[in-house]
Amino acid sequence: MRTKVLSAIAAGLLLLSACGQGDESEDSTTPPPSVAAQDAKSTSLDDITVDGKIGKKPEVSFEAPLVMDKTEKKVLKEGTGDKIADGEQVTAQMTLVSGTTGKTVESSYDSDSAAGFPMDKSQISEDLYNALIDVKVGSRVMMTLNGSAEQGQASQTLVYVIDVEDTKKPLTRAEGKKADQSDNPVTVKWGDDGAPSISKPKGKKPTELETYTTIEGEGDEVKKGQSVAVKYSGWLWDDTSKTFDSNWKKGGQPFVVAPVGEAQVIDGWNEGLVGKKVGDQVVLVVPPDKGYGEQGSEPSIPGDSTLIFVVDILSAQG
Repeated sequence: MRTKVLSAIAAGLLLLSACGQGDESEDSTTPPPSVAAQDAKSTSLDDITVDGKIGKKPEVSFEAPLVMDKTEKKVLKEGTGDKIADGEQVTAQMTLVSGTTGKTVESSYDSDSAAGFPMDKSQISEDLYNALIDVKVGSRVMMTLNGSAEQGQASQTLVYVIDVEDTKKPLTRAEGKKADQSDNPVTVKWGDDGAPSISKPKGKKPTELETYTTIEGEGDEVKKGQSVAVKYSGWLWDDTSKTFDSNWKKGGQPFVVAPVGEAQVIDGWNEGLVGKKVGDQVVLVVPPDKGYGEQGSEPSIPGDSTLIFVVDILSAQG
């Protein structure tokens, strides 16, 4: 399942494809090219002032431009909650400030929707992981890194203020009552680890998105705009003998759909996951117009393919 950058905050932190984080970029160890180091008026965390109470949008000030040659972090206020651990799902308010202009680029406080992300180095930048591991819930953390505020923009020093709201250990598989599958087009069976397999589909290919619940969870309802962690497997309707994509492989980490309902994933996922519950396992039967359309997604998904996904909903945050 593919995803793209949706916001400046996601570009800088949440997606490894942004800011060169996933490509071992040198941006975090060299001065930003848009402002020469000798032209900087601020050069350290000590030059940055952050005012305001946690729970409110912070006021960040410094004499711009700010140029720092490496990623740095500082806990501005320590919380009293649980420590963030590897593999957990974190909910945090994030505010991003341009080091070049000193102006706020984006804040989750403005949209009243906290960010949610996994503490997993394969899905978030190592800089964010290192800044938050072992930090207590309720803390305010400041971090600087060098990169682009948005894709296509010049690199600069970015200032992030992160207010940690919650951390939870997610489910590892769907949990709940198994539902009757007699009317479903496919029957789901499970391995000892919860990994699903499916039967050959019966009936005609649907022309509209169809969803079926195979395990009924007891968690909160998934709402549009949340960050949703899932385990999933996908098959072609025309060939269910093997998956074309799955994160159930040994050591596979949950995949995060954010913000669900508007995420840069196929429409069948955005439409099919909203309204379900944490703990649910759902079958999504996705017609081509809600999937990859006429073009498909080579080499594994031919054009005009009807797709079948089995999705375990592990957490929903934000």
